[in-house]
Amino acid sequence: MVALKDNRLDEGLARIFGISSDMAGVQLDAIRGKAAANLANYGKSLATLLEGQAVPVPPPVQLQWWSEGSRIQVVGSHPDRERIEILLNGDGELVEEFKELELLHEIVRNTELAGQGTTCGQHFNIGLTSTGPLAFYTTAVAA
Repeated sequence: MVALKDNRLDEGLARIFGISSDMAGVQLDAIRGKAAANLANYGKSLATLLEGQAVPVPPPVQLQWWSEGSRIQVVGSHPDRERIEILLNGDGELVEEFKELELLHEIVRNTELAGQGTTCGQHFNIGLTSTGPLAFYTTAVAA
């Protein structure tokens, strides 16, 4: 579990983010800001890609990591679901950026919720709407 002191994260995270050890700590707000900026950029990249391929938004697109297939999946019934999955998973940079966004949001979320219960069974999602991207979590539904 990540330690949070005065809105700062531990030294291990400083190493991950390449921050020198003489700094007081990684500010949670800095990671939150990086996550927001990266999400906005990712949303722009996705919107450009989908627009260039004439894929309509709306309806919104809900993306989630499918661990069984190690790829991004479209959740729900978007009419271009398969085409979107092929486009996204065919671009290694978009896949890598999705995983980076997931990591940043997990760090913030787990730090904020430290000691308040478990987040097991919950999945990170990116929603792409006509007004832009958003990050959110859903709970897995038992089959």
